[in-house]
Amino acid sequence: MLSGAQKTPDIASLSISSMSDYHVFDFPGMDLQKEQVVDLLDQQGFIPDDLIEQEVTWFYEALGIDDLFFAKQTPEMIASIINSLYASKLDSFARSKFGSGPGGGGIDDVVEASVRFKIKNKVISDDCALFMESHGSISSDESPPYELDTLVDDLYLDNKERKSCRLVSFWTPESGLKLTFVYDSVFPPNAACDQSALLQGDIDSISDQTMSQIISPENKKLYGLLINLVNEREGPVIKTTHSVRNKDEIRLLVAFKRFTTKRYYSAINALFRYYKLKPSKFYLESFNANGVVIFSIYLNKSKQLDDILPNALELSIRQVEREASLLYAIPDNSFKDVYQMRQFSPQEAIYSHVSAIFINHFINRLGSDYQVLVDQLNLQESNTLLLEIVGNLKRKLRNETFTQSMIVDTLHKYPMIVSKLYKNFAEVHYHHDASEAMEKTLSYQRLAKLEPFQNEQEFESYLNKIIPNDSPDLVILKTLNLFNKSILKTNFFVTRKVAISFRLDPKLIMPQTEYPETPYGIFFVVGNTFKGFHIRFRDVARGGIRIVCSRTQDVYDRNSKAVIDENYQLASTQQRKNKDIPEGGSKGVILLNPSLIAPEQTFVAFKQYVDAIIDILIKDPLKEKYVDLLGGEEILFFGPDEGTAGFVDWATEHARMRGCPWWKSFLTGKSPQLGGIPHDEYGMTSLGVRAYVLKLYETLNLQDTTIYKFQTGGPDGDLGSNEILLSTKNECYVGILDGSGVLCDPQGLNKQELIKLAHKRKMINHYDKLKLSKMGFFVSVDDIDKMLPNGTIVSNGTTFRNTFHTQIFKFVDRVDLFVPCGGRPNSINLNNLHYFTDEKTNKCKIPYIVEGANLFIAQPAKIALENHGCILIKDASANKGGVTSSSMEVLASLALNDDDFVNIFIGHDKHEKTKLYTDYVVEVQKRIHDNAASEFNQLWQLKKSTGTPISELSNILSQTINKVNDDLIHSAELWENDLKLRNYLLLNKIIPKLLIDVAGPEAILRNIPVTYLKALLSSYLSSSFVYRFGIDVNIGSFLEFIGELKREASQQVVT
Repeated sequence: MLSGAQKTPDIASLSISSMSDYHVFDFPGMDLQKEQVVDLLDQQGFIPDDLIEQEVTWFYEALGIDDLFFAKQTPEMIASIINSLYASKLDSFARSKFGSGPGGGGIDDVVEASVRFKIKNKVISDDCALFMESHGSISSDESPPYELDTLVDDLYLDNKERKSCRLVSFWTPESGLKLTFVYDSVFPPNAACDQSALLQGDIDSISDQTMSQIISPENKKLYGLLINLVNEREGPVIKTTHSVRNKDEIRLLVAFKRFTTKRYYSAINALFRYYKLKPSKFYLESFNANGVVIFSIYLNKSKQLDDILPNALELSIRQVEREASLLYAIPDNSFKDVYQMRQFSPQEAIYSHVSAIFINHFINRLGSDYQVLVDQLNLQESNTLLLEIVGNLKRKLRNETFTQSMIVDTLHKYPMIVSKLYKNFAEVHYHHDASEAMEKTLSYQRLAKLEPFQNEQEFESYLNKIIPNDSPDLVILKTLNLFNKSILKTNFFVTRKVAISFRLDPKLIMPQTEYPETPYGIFFVVGNTFKGFHIRFRDVARGGIRIVCSRTQDVYDRNSKAVIDENYQLASTQQRKNKDIPEGGSKGVILLNPSLIAPEQTFVAFKQYVDAIIDILIKDPLKEKYVDLLGGEEILFFGPDEGTAGFVDWATEHARMRGCPWWKSFLTGKSPQLGGIPHDEYGMTSLGVRAYVLKLYETLNLQDTTIYKFQTGGPDGDLGSNEILLSTKNECYVGILDGSGVLCDPQGLNKQELIKLAHKRKMINHYDKLKLSKMGFFVSVDDIDKMLPNGTIVSNGTTFRNTFHTQIFKFVDRVDLFVPCGGRPNSINLNNLHYFTDEKTNKCKIPYIVEGANLFIAQPAKIALENHGCILIKDASANKGGVTSSSMEVLASLALNDDDFVNIFIGHDKHEKTKLYTDYVVEVQKRIHDNAASEFNQLWQLKKSTGTPISELSNILSQTINKVNDDLIHSAELWENDLKLRNYLLLNKIIPKLLIDVAGPEAILRNIPVTYLKALLSSYLSSSFVYRFGIDVNIGSFLEFIGELKREASQQVVT
C-alpha cells in the first residue's frame, strides 16, 4: 500500500487547469432551446420586449453556467428562472431609486442595481436542483455566508433519504451571484474498483456517468489517488495544488466519506468567506466506493480582493487547508455568529464551542457551602435516608444551576477574555520545533496581536475589574481557565482528525466533594454528532465503551446531565470489580446528539471517538506532532458495552492500521478470528453470576428447593440469554422483561420455550403465548389500554415495562430470586424501596438478589434491602466474570508474539478453533469460577462475624484489595530485589502454563510490558492475601503469607 507521502507529488502534478480538468459539456440543442425560452418570455409578458433578448443572453452567456445544466432543463423551467432573476433586479432598482434620497435614481443607479441585485431562490425538480443567491448592495467581503448553502447540505448532502449527487457552483464577481446546480448521481451497475485501479485512475465503474464523460484522464487519476487515501485512514484528505497550465489558478481538494460529518459544504464555503477568498468554481463529486465525496474548489489569484496580496493569498489558502480539518470535526458550532462577524477566528470559535461543553460538565456547581453542610451532617453509610436526601439535593444543585445555553451566552459576552485564554491554550499546545522559526500563518499573525494572560494573578485581576464577585459569569470563566490548565495533550492542532480529543488531569477538575476517589485519567472527545468521555482509575485499566442514544431533546438533556456521574460510577464499579485482575477499572461513554439512533450513526460516532483518542496515544509518523505534558506512554484497554459489541473488530483492525504496537490487546470482546473470547458465546459474565447463585444454594442447602425467579434482561441479550441457559432445574421463572415488553406467569413460564429463545437470541415477544397459563400474559411496549387476566388495565406498554420490577407482586405471589441482567442504573432506590418490603413483617419480599446488571440498585437501597433481611450480592462482586475473561484475553495477546498469536492461538481455519484457544477458554472459565467462589467465601464469613451488609462488605473487600495492590505495585523489594520469588509467581501462579509452553518462560517475560507484569504480580498477591486473611490487613499475616510463597519458590527451584 502506497503511503500518503509517496502520492502527494503525483496529486500536485495532475491538476492541469479547471478548463482541462473539466471539459465543456456540449449541448447541441442550445440555440433551439434559447429561441424557445425567448418565445415563452414574450408570451408571458413580464419582461419588456426590448429587454428579453438581453436577459436571455446574459443568463446563457455571462454567468458561466455549463451546458450540462441547460441540457437537463426544459425551456419552461429556464424561462421561470430568468423571470425570477429579472424580478430581483427590478426590486433592487426600486430600492436603489427610492432609498437614495433627493436627486437619486439616475441612470447610474439603474445600471448599478442591475449589476448588484439581491436574490435568494431555489428550483428543485426530481433529479436536479438550482440554488440562486446574491446579497445585493452589501460589499462582498462584508456579506454574510450564503444561506442556501446550508439548505444544500440539509436537502442533499446530509440527507440519508437522498442518493448521492454531483454539485457545481459558479460565482459571478460583478453581481456576487452564486448559482449552485445539484444533480442526482447516476452510477454504472455492478460498481467495483480495487486499489490498483484507483491508483491508475480507472474509476469509471464507481463514478457518475456524466462526470466520467467530462473530466480528463489526469483528473480521474487524481480522484483515484484521493479515494485511496480516504480509504486508508479515517478523516478528510485535504490537498492544495497549483494548476500546471494556469499559473493564476489554485485548487483546493477535500476528500472524505459521506455522512461522517454534517453541514461540511456550507462550513467550507463560510471558511472561504472568512478569509475573503473568492472561489470561481466549486465541484462536488460523489463516488460509489464507501460513499467517498470530493470537493474540488478553484480560485483565480487575479480575481481576489485588492487587499489580499499574493503572499497573503498563499497564507490564506494554507490556513483554509488547516482549518478545513477542524471544521470537518465540528462544522457547526455555538459561536458561528461571532466567527462570521470575524470577532473569532475559526479556531477560536471551535475552542469556545468545545470549552462550553467542558464547562457544562465540569463546573463546580456545589460550591464550598455544600461541603460545609456535608461535614456538619457527618454522613454514615448506615444512615440510608439521610444519604438519599443529600444525594437528591446534590443532583438538584447540579442540574438546575449552570445550563449549556447560559454558559454559551456568557462566553459570547466576553469575547476578549475567551480570545486571550485561547492564546494561552495555543501557546502551550501548538507544536513547533524549537530549531525552526514559527510559521507566520494567518492564525499566528492574528494571535500575535493578542496579549495572553501572563499568570493567574493577572487573570484574576482582569476578571475582578469587570465582573462582580457574585456573578455566575465569574465561575464560568474561571472554569474555562481551569480547562486550559487541565489539558495534558490534545489533537486540536493535528491537521487530519475526525474529532477533537483531550487528555485531562482529573485532579484539577474532579473535586473530592463530588467524586470521593480521584480517577487516574480522563479523556474528553467532541465530534460533530457526539461528545464522549473515558475515565480510568489506574494507569493500567480496562473497561467497556458504551453508546447512549436519545430519541428526543428532553431525553438528551437528562442523559447529558447524568453522563459524567454515570461514567464515573460505572468506572468506579469497574475498579471494584477488577480487584482480581491486573487492570484497574475504566469506562467510556459516547453520548450522541438528539435523534441519532440508527446503527450507522452510532458506528460513525464510535469510529471517530476511537480514532481521536488514538491520535493522542501514539506518535503517528503520518501526522503532526503534538505537545505531550504527560510525558509518558499510555495504553488503554477498551471493551464492548451497550451499543458497541458489533464494532470491536473494526477498532482492533483500525488500531493495527494506525500502527499501534498494542493493537492485539486494545479491544477485548473481539471475534475469535482476531483472538477474542466472546463473552456471550462462552457465557463469561453469566458464569460469575451463576457461581454466586450456586454458592447460595450450596450454603443454604437449596439445591432441591423450587426457586421462583424474576429476571430483567431477556433472552436476546448476552447476560439474559446465558442466565436462562445456565439456570438450574430447581429454578422456575415467573417473570422476564426486556426491550420488547413484559412476560409474566405466576404458574411458571415454560423453561424449554425460554431456552429455545435464548439459543436463538430472540426477545420475549417471540414466546409462544399458547404456553402461558390462564393468569399468564405478555405486554408489548407498544400496547395501549390492554386488559390483563387479573383485570388490570395497562394504559401504556412502555411505562408498564419500565416500572414492572416494582409492580410484579400485583401479578405473582412469590419471588425467591431476582437476577437483574439489564436495566437502567438506580432502577431500585430509596424512593421505590417500599414496593419490595412487606408491610406486615417489615421483611424484604425477595429473599435473594444477585445483581448481574451494573448499578441496577442504588447503594443506599442495597443496604436497606439487606437490613430488611435480603441476601444481596452486588454487581461489583456478581458480574466480574466478564472482566476476568477480558483480562485473560489481554494477557494472551500480550504474552504471545504476533506470529504465535496469529498462527498458534488464532489459527487459519475460520470454522475451527485451535487446541490452544479451546484449552485457554476452559482455563478462563475455571479462573472465573475460582475467583467468584473465593470472594463469596470471604464475604459470607465476614457477614457472619460482623453482621455488616454484604453490599458494604463487597466495597470494603474491594477497597482493601485495591489498597494492598496500590502499595505492592510500587514495591522495589518485590520487583527488583527478590527475582526468584517474582519469577516463580509469574511463571507458576499467574501466567497460564498454556501460554508459557508456547512462548517460553524467558520470552513471555520479555513480551509482556513491565508495567503490566507489575500489575499482574501485585493484583495476584493482593487478592489472594485478602481472600485468605480477610479485610483486617496486618503485617504479621502478610509476612506469613509471603513466607509460605517464598518456601514454595525455594522448593520449586530445588526440585
